[in-house]
Amino acid sequence: MSSPTGLTQSPAAPPLAADVPPPTGARRGVVPLRPLQAGEILDGAVTAMRAHPGVMLGLSAVVVAVGQAVAIPLDFVYLRFLAGLVNDDTTLDRGTGINDLALLRPSVLLNALIVSLLVGLLTTAVSRAVLGRPVALGEVWRLTRPRLPRLFGLALLIFVTLFGVLVLGVLPGALLASADNPAGVLVLLLGIGGAGAFAINRWVAWSLAGAALVLEDQPVRRALRRSSVLVKGGWWRVLGISLLALLVSELVAGVLSVVEQVVIGSRLSPVSQNGDGTFSGHHVSLAYVFLGALFSAAIQAVVAPFAASVTALQYVDRRMRREGLDIQLGMNARARAAAPAATDSGSGNGPGNGPVA
Repeated sequence: MSSPTGLTQSPAAPPLAADVPPPTGARRGVVPLRPLQAGEILDGAVTAMRAHPGVMLGLSAVVVAVGQAVAIPLDFVYLRFLAGLVNDDTTLDRGTGINDLALLRPSVLLNALIVSLLVGLLTTAVSRAVLGRPVALGEVWRLTRPRLPRLFGLALLIFVTLFGVLVLGVLPGALLASADNPAGVLVLLLGIGGAGAFAINRWVAWSLAGAALVLEDQPVRRALRRSSVLVKGGWWRVLGISLLALLVSELVAGVLSVVEQVVIGSRLSPVSQNGDGTFSGHHVSLAYVFLGALFSAAIQAVVAPFAASVTALQYVDRRMRREGLDIQLGMNARARAAAPAATDSGSGNGPGNGPVA
């Protein structure tokens, strides 16, 4: 079912289209209303953040802070557990492996879910910014809140599926290699290659599912199918723009991570190497776990809105390319502009008396 805006199917959502139709390709909001170039998508994401910092950055900060509040005790228990694995038999390889496991602490996994949730939460704001409409935090929350359980379920399903595929791809080869089987390395390489290729394929195909769920009020399974349909025929384009956005995000995160490394250093590493060549479990304090969470929250609060905006704009771009969304928006706006004239002429069945198809 199509909505008056072409961007959302929620009956309760107010119309987002402008009353006066913009010229073809005109830039009423953060991007032109026509199929977008990669640079326009990245620039539009930054423009949306600058134009609506209270919603984009404020909402992101709140969601990230809640996620970190959950992650702090989990990180503390997990890092203390890893430190307890260190004993007199710990070697350099084993100590390095334990420190590597510390990089996969619960907060890292929660951040992946948080970014997925923010994509859905901020998609409503970006969709309004595309059309040059006001973006209010209360309205964004009101329109998105009923979809939060489905949005969380979608994010969790995608994460578990992709992570599970990678584990299943690596596990057989790793088991064979640990048993000194000659075929272990070959199986491991094939497993990593096959699982990695499948995971990337699904990651791109499902990348617009959160936007489809929120803006079209789709259930989880239909949102996944809808995303695959929109990405079809533009898979490489979506991948390229997503990687560009990821590169920009990592550059920003890298700068902030340098400051984190200066302040925290190796204090979150569970294993310490002594001067005599032995190893001991490093005392991980709650204070440094809290500091690490603060830095992580600051990084995500800046990076996540940009990633969410890029995803939302890719959704709009794919709909304009596949479904002529820009033309639909222009027709809807013209119908809205004609509605007052029809009403003034005394017509009781003018376009203003019902939804615009």
